[in-house]
Amino acid sequence: MSTMMRGGFIARGRPVSPLQFLMLIHLVKEPKYGYEMLKIFREEFEDHWELKTGTFYPALRRLESRGFVKTDLKDGKEFYSLTKKGKTLLDQCGKRFERESNLSDRYFRTLIKWMPPSFRDRIFEIIQTMSSERINLYANLPHFFKDLDRDKKLEVLQNIRSLLRTHLDTVEELYQETLEEDAS
Repeated sequence: MSTMMRGGFIARGRPVSPLQFLMLIHLVKEPKYGYEMLKIFREEFEDHWELKTGTFYPALRRLESRGFVKTDLKDGKEFYSLTKKGKTLLDQCGKRFERESNLSDRYFRTLIKWMPPSFRDRIFEIIQTMSSERINLYANLPHFFKDLDRDKKLEVLQNIRSLLRTHLDTVEELYQETLEEDAS
């Protein structure tokens, strides 16, 4: 099973936790001091993840000890920045993400195909919850597009529109088939 599905990435045979991966991504643009990062993480995850200092700082120190981040002291504060080794790790993770997302897709297709009806009912409940405002993947598109040029944005948006139309057509066909079953 893929390393991402188990909850982390592998760097030199040792895992990088999902928290550490978020830390690395957060440091891509500019150095940040630890408490500033902790506050931002807490704001992002609000009531869903109570991130404690006893978890946060040791994870940051492990990244430092492995050479993925470095610390500079400025005005009495420790500022963390991404090292070349950290940037290389993120590049490797990006390449791996595509491979592993394909595996995840195939895994979930197979899971849905083989699952018993009682389990399928629970999955439908989860899908309905995800379809609500609670989880809205498309609400994050502005963040995703922030640094893309106009042509790339249009290309991605066109692909998303096409994909959504295809999915909507499938849903419509199933809906119509179900109505026809009821009529007969």
